[in-house]
Amino acid sequence: MMFVHDCTVYREENGVWKRYVLQGVLWQDVSAAKLEKSGWKDANTVEVYIPHSLGFKVKKKDMLLKGVVDYEIQKKPSELYAIGDVRTVTTVDSYDFGGLKHDKAGGR
Repeated sequence: MMFVHDCTVYREENGVWKRYVLQGVLWQDVSAAKLEKSGWKDANTVEVYIPHSLGFKVKKKDMLLKGVVDYEIQKKPSELYAIGDVRTVTTVDSYDFGGLKHDKAGGR
């Protein structure tokens, strides 16, 4: 079973930023806010569900953009912020049981 969304993953490998396009993931934006001394602050996060059948293991510090992004990082990953809503993976949980084995990547 495939999910309905696509996402582009950017990962630093040996000093070079590589781009991977994952088709058939589930991308869920989670809206939230937290109260701090200075007032309410945005605490939006994302959860991306990646089936093991895609053969890709997401890692902490990977950068994600929703959809297929045809852009190669030239110098530094901050270039991606001009393209769209960039999320950085902060957690990865693996669910390797049942009929839909998948990883859940969380980020902000």
